[in-house]
Amino acid sequence: MDEAWYDDEAGPIVRPYTITRGRTPTRTTRLDTASQVLTVEPRPETPRLELTPEHRWILDACARPVSLAELAVQLGQPVGVVRVLCGDLLDHGAVFVRSPRTEVSRDILEQVYRGLSRL
Repeated sequence: MDEAWYDDEAGPIVRPYTITRGRTPTRTTRLDTASQVLTVEPRPETPRLELTPEHRWILDACARPVSLAELAVQLGQPVGVVRVLCGDLLDHGAVFVRSPRTEVSRDILEQVYRGLSRL
């Protein structure tokens, strides 16, 4: 990010509330911190979505699958902010999101146990 937007004593000048325009993640979009975000190619025109510098940064960073948590670290913003921005891009078809499996079968647990036992 541009150093003009950071004050050593105060921290970031642009607050998370400003970046998300006061919005929080929607209930319909479930983005886990381990969710992998990938830019859709070719990038669709998104006239309804006003792309902020943060939106553009996410689109550029996701040329390969990147986790939501990793994006938050790279962007230097809280996960909640990145969740809102990725939700915007997802709603407009600019990114593809793959979330991890939420159900764990007995077979998977047994494989993990055997793998750990070998260590």
